[in-house]
Amino acid sequence: MYAGGGEFQSDEYSWYYGLEVIKPYLDEFVGATTKEEKSRLSILVPGCGNDPLLIDLYKNGYTSLFGFDYSAEAIERQRDLVEYLPSEAVDAIDLRAADARKLPDEWTKKFDVILEKGALDAIYLSGDGNFERSVQELGRVLKPNGLCFSITGVVPEEVRLQGFDAENWKCLKDGTDDLKAGCFIFERL
Repeated sequence: MYAGGGEFQSDEYSWYYGLEVIKPYLDEFVGATTKEEKSRLSILVPGCGNDPLLIDLYKNGYTSLFGFDYSAEAIERQRDLVEYLPSEAVDAIDLRAADARKLPDEWTKKFDVILEKGALDAIYLSGDGNFERSVQELGRVLKPNGLCFSITGVVPEEVRLQGFDAENWKCLKDGTDDLKAGCFIFERL
């Protein structure tokens, strides 16, 4: 897809919905309203692909942003999109090709917020326990009491509950009844 093949646009594609739908939840649960508060938050976007979410977050005042994707082509496309922002934005957005099942060691307890839109859906569909390993890794890189926003329309409830188990996670918002795709919000214990 990111190399230009497939049924989706290779230039820009947003899974499920964009920041305009997520922003009220981000404001409510994260509570960062000032530029100073937003600049102190470290946000990770797994499976960023060519979604404009990182750009929208930057335009909304968040300046410590990280995105990764399994596809190196997706990261190259994301870099192309970010280059249209002012030069300080390019420095504020760290992009990497990475595997959600084994994230960089230096990311341990690095992030305050994870905004995941459909990445765990794709990982779940790959099978072989990849969903569970990926959730475990996301938990490792999230700070204690950090928040994971998971937008999903595929992962079955019992699998999600198993992955985001009550021993390590607290569900702050159950998106089971949301339209289009559920917005689940988990706190890392």
